[in-house]
Amino acid sequence: MKKVMALFALFMMPQFGYNQITITNIAEIAKIKLGTTFFAMKDPASPKAAAYVDAIKKNWTLSKVECIKYTDVEKNIAPNNSFVTIGGNMSGSDNRNSNSETASCLELWTTNGTFVPDPKKRKHFNQEDKIQIATIELFTDFSTRSFPSSLYKMDYDANNHIKNWGDGILGNYIQLLCANLVKEKEIKLSKTYYNNEEIEKLSATTLYIPDYVLTKFNKFNGDETKKQNEKDFFKDYQLSYKVISSEDLNTKIRSEKSTFYYLLLINSGNTKFITITNSLSGEIIYSAIESGFGIFETSDLKAIRKVILKK
Repeated sequence: MKKVMALFALFMMPQFGYNQITITNIAEIAKIKLGTTFFAMKDPASPKAAAYVDAIKKNWTLSKVECIKYTDVEKNIAPNNSFVTIGGNMSGSDNRNSNSETASCLELWTTNGTFVPDPKKRKHFNQEDKIQIATIELFTDFSTRSFPSSLYKMDYDANNHIKNWGDGILGNYIQLLCANLVKEKEIKLSKTYYNNEEIEKLSATTLYIPDYVLTKFNKFNGDETKKQNEKDFFKDYQLSYKVISSEDLNTKIRSEKSTFYYLLLINSGNTKFITITNSLSGEIIYSAIESGFGIFETSDLKAIRKVILKK
């Protein structure tokens, strides 16, 4: 238990932007290209982690890359090395009372070079030596928002406790992250964004939607039993769409050789994100941000349709 809480303290950080992806401290990017980037997880050798390890090694192109256990992070801290961990921000303690305030993210970070591991002195890494470079927001379920430290006890598949997750989605996130890190340009606050050329393609192609998006999430008690009526919900969309399982979506991303587009809903802390992603490049071609924890609503769908049809 002490090891889990130590990891929790190391990886939880109170720094967040307002995009699903943020990039800061760009001066560090040139440095980490020279080292190794370590993706930390409970056990890289676990069968449940295998597809994720493959996605990481295939899509991380910024530097050398290795997958390690959470418990091996400190001994790999060195100048030019960087780490990708699941971290986040909590406004309160690790309990149910702080549930709606908990935000989780996939975080890329490095260090200021001053830490030297010393097992004999039991010296541990200090948060003050940590430099955050990028974050990608994650949508964890009620129990995990209530007890975020539980993530470090899980295999890397998170056992369905993260909604916008899977080896296919992770692969796209890594593509997106690397493509933007190469540009060495900060990404900060942005409300509604869309790639005009890409989004208009949805007027003649299918938008794929994982079925969790239609859940009427209750942030107060975690009830996920109520669903939107698909037929009624999409009756005014009048464009091609398909609702599929998250498992099938990740399989399609991994195996499909031609481009398709998929929508994700992300609630992280008190911010709601709606994104549409190009499955081949990982580019987010549409992003809408709204304050507050929320469900996918017909107003969100109408906004997407308006952008696609330019009406």
